[in-house]
Amino acid sequence: MINFEKRPSTLFLSFMVLATTSCVIAQVTKTETPSNKSVAAQDAAAPAVAGKDAAGKSDSDDDADADLASMNKSAAKPATQSADKSADKSSAPKAEDDPQQKQIKQLRADAELRNEQLSAKLAAMKAENDQLRLAHEVAQQKQTQALQQLQAEKGKLEAELALLGAKDSTAAAPDKSKIESLQRAQKLRDAQLADELSGLSAEQNRLKQNQDVNSAKLQAELAASKAELERAKVAEDMLDMKSRVKIANLKREQDQISAENGLAAEKRRAEQSKIADEQMRATAVAQTTTAQITNRDAEDKWRDAVNAPPTYSMEPFKDGVLTISDRKIELDGPIVTGTADNVCDRIDYFNNQDRTKPIFVVINNSPGGSVMQGYRILKAIETSDAPVHVVVRSFAASMAATIATLAPHSYAYPNAIILHHQMSGGAVGNMTDMEQELKTMQEWERRLADPIAKKMGITLDEFKAKMYAAKKSGDWDEFADKALQLHWIDNIVNEIREEGIRKKPTENRMPSWMYMMKTDDKGSPYMSLPPLEPYDCYFMINPRNFYRVDGR
Repeated sequence: MINFEKRPSTLFLSFMVLATTSCVIAQVTKTETPSNKSVAAQDAAAPAVAGKDAAGKSDSDDDADADLASMNKSAAKPATQSADKSADKSSAPKAEDDPQQKQIKQLRADAELRNEQLSAKLAAMKAENDQLRLAHEVAQQKQTQALQQLQAEKGKLEAELALLGAKDSTAAAPDKSKIESLQRAQKLRDAQLADELSGLSAEQNRLKQNQDVNSAKLQAELAASKAELERAKVAEDMLDMKSRVKIANLKREQDQISAENGLAAEKRRAEQSKIADEQMRATAVAQTTTAQITNRDAEDKWRDAVNAPPTYSMEPFKDGVLTISDRKIELDGPIVTGTADNVCDRIDYFNNQDRTKPIFVVINNSPGGSVMQGYRILKAIETSDAPVHVVVRSFAASMAATIATLAPHSYAYPNAIILHHQMSGGAVGNMTDMEQELKTMQEWERRLADPIAKKMGITLDEFKAKMYAAKKSGDWDEFADKALQLHWIDNIVNEIREEGIRKKPTENRMPSWMYMMKTDDKGSPYMSLPPLEPYDCYFMINPRNFYRVDGR
C-alpha cells in the first residue's frame, strides 16, 4: 500500500493513474479505432452479436431448408407428374421396351439419386455450421469472461483509490516508481487483452468467412441441382410429349383397327347369318328328303312284308290244300347229331307259345340218318300237346320216311318219293361183339319198323319180304300217291300255302355260275353241276357235253 502521509505530493499522480486507468477501460469498452471498436462492440454487445449470429444462422438455415424443400418439391413434382403420366399411360396401350420410357426412368432415377446426395451434403453442412456456431459461442464466452475480469480489476482499483482518499485526503502521492510499475502492468494487461480480443476477432472472421464460403458452395450446388432437375424435367417433358404423341398415334391406329375389325365382324356375322339360313334350308331339304326316304323305306318295308295279322287254322288241310303257318320247322339233309336238338327245341318253343295251334315239320329232301336222333324227333312229335303235321315235298328215305309214316298227321306232294328199307350198319370186334351189335340193330329195327308194318296191316316179316320183292336191294321206294295206298302217308296235297313267310325273300340260294365254270384236261370249258340227291336226275339239253357232273 502507498503511504500517502509521507508523500502528499503524489496525490495528484494517483488521480492521474486513476484517470489513465479509466481511459484505458473506456478505450477497451468504447474503442475509437476500427479494431478496438469491433472488439468493444463484440464485448459490450455480446448478446446482440450472439442474437445476430443466431438470426443469421437461422436465416441461412431457413434459406438452406427452403432450398432443400424446393428441391424436394421439384423432385417430387416430376415424380408426381411421372405417376400421373404413368396413370395416363396405363389407360393407353402399353408400349413395352420403349427407349423413351427407359430414358425417362433413367433420368428419374438419376434425379432421385442426386436429390439424396444433396440431402446428405446439406445435412453435413448443417452439422459443420452447428460446429462453427458452437465455436463462436465459446469465443464469445471467453471474451465475456475477459471483459468481466477487466471490469473486476477496474473496480478493485477504484476501491483502492477510494480507500486511500478516505484515509488521508492530504496524503502524499504514491511513489513514482510504484505508479510507473502499475502503469506498466496496466499497459501489459491492456496489450494482452487487446491481443486476445484481436485473436478472437480474427477467429470469428475466419469462421464467418468459412461459413460464407460453405453457404456459397451450398447455394451453388443447390443452383446446379435445380438446373439439373430443370434439364431433367425438360427432357422428361419432351419424352413424355413424344410418348403422348406416339400413344395417340397407337390409339388412333387401334381405333382404326377396331373399326375395321367391327366392320369385318359385321360382314362375318352377315355371312354367318347367310350360311345359317342356307344351312337351315339345306337341313330342311335334307329333313324332307330323309322323311321321304324314311317314308319310302317304310312303304317298301310295308310292301315287302305281309301286314295282315297271321291266321292259324285249327284244320290246316282242306280240299287238297295244306296251309302252313309260321309255326314251321324244316328238316332237310341227313339226320345227324344236333338235328334232334334243332327240331325238338322248336317243338317245345311253339308248345310253350301256344299248345293248341298246329306245328309243321317240313321235309324237303332227307336221306335219313341216325336212329337215335330220329327217335327223339318221333317222341317229341308224339308227346306234343299242339298237333304236329309232317309234310314231305320231295324225298324222304329211311329215318326221314319213318318219321313221316309214324307221324299222327302226314302229307306229301303226289310226286314226292318215300323210301323204306332195312337198317344198315357195321360191327367191329370178335364174334361175340358182332353178335351183340347185330342184336342191338335188330332191336332198333323191331322198335321202328314194326309200328310201320302194323300201320300197313302186315307183319314185320311180310314188310321185309315186300321190300325185297319191290327191289333186289331192298330199297322200297314209291311215289306219294302209291305211298298213300300203302299207308306210308296220310294225305296227298296238291297245293301248299306258306303263310309263315311274312317278309319278301331277299336271299339268293342259287350258287354263282362263276364258281361252277371249270376247264378239262383238253382245255375245253365246262360247267360243273352239283351231284343230285338220291332218285333225282337232270332233265336238260346238253349239246357238246357243256354241263357235266364231276365224278361221272
